[in-house]
Amino acid sequence: MFCEKCGAKLEDDALFCTKCGAKVGGNSNIAGDTSKKFEDNEIKLNVKPKFKFWYLMFPWIITFFIFVLFAVLPICMEAPEVALIVFLAFFVIMAGIVGIMVFFKSRQYKHLSYDFYNTKVIFEDSFLNLAQKEVKYKYIREVTMRQSFVQRWFNIGNIVLYTNAETGIGNGISIVNVENVHDIYKEIKEIVNA
Repeated sequence: MFCEKCGAKLEDDALFCTKCGAKVGGNSNIAGDTSKKFEDNEIKLNVKPKFKFWYLMFPWIITFFIFVLFAVLPICMEAPEVALIVFLAFFVIMAGIVGIMVFFKSRQYKHLSYDFYNTKVIFEDSFLNLAQKEVKYKYIREVTMRQSFVQRWFNIGNIVLYTNAETGIGNGISIVNVENVHDIYKEIKEIVNA
């Protein structure tokens, strides 16, 4: 049985809600019709991280230019043919690493989903590893939004839902690379604090 007022799960023989104190199980004038169960199956907001190719490439491009500037150019002054071989080898290795990373990241982002219901958020990842995490809003102590200076260029950011866990490891849900992060952040805060 569920409380009609706040949606908390109750024992079948409960007379009062253990969360909000509303009377249940008999007086429909006060607590409403308790024969109906509170269902929390309607998604109020679905958030999916945005795969942005150039955002993902940004650190690799910087690394490439630093390598060329500090490794290839000095070699080029003394041995141009060696510099060309070093440059091509580095380029091939880097292109291979980036290609593999882009392939897997793009597939993973398609499978990440954050569904916000009336009383809970459910995170799902079903690409290589299957993962699911459910957090009730009553356990969320803080909702934060972060944007690096590079993320601002690409209009994305991160949202973190912190829970009351003391360890600091796994104590919440991180939603990375959210497009229009300011708007989504406001929507999430309204849902979680409702």
